[in-house]
Amino acid sequence: MNIVAFVITCGLLLFLLTLFLPTSRSRKQSGASADESQNTGPIYRDDDRYWYGGIFYNNPDDPDAFVPKRYGLGWTINVGHPLGKFVMIVILLLALLPLILAILGVHLPAVGCHPSGCGSWP
Repeated sequence: MNIVAFVITCGLLLFLLTLFLPTSRSRKQSGASADESQNTGPIYRDDDRYWYGGIFYNNPDDPDAFVPKRYGLGWTINVGHPLGKFVMIVILLLALLPLILAILGVHLPAVGCHPSGCGSWP
């Protein structure tokens, strides 16, 4: 296995592992009394000020990195959460990786055969 395939495989595995990390945290600060805690109520996630275009959720006060989608089924990323920012950056980098490699002039080795025959690239 070449190094590029190894790096991509490790990146995908790391991304999949972050999806299954527990996302809920205690709202009570350690060392703070119950009277001093600021936000003990439920978070209202359907407020328009947290949603950009109804698609992107940005609430730094929400302790969850992944929240239910506003419309439809599934989950979306809270880009206001540190883990959400990390996941969003990884997704963008993976999407832009072919373009970055092309700009840098990195030629990946051919895998398999093509219609004009098997062998290495010229």
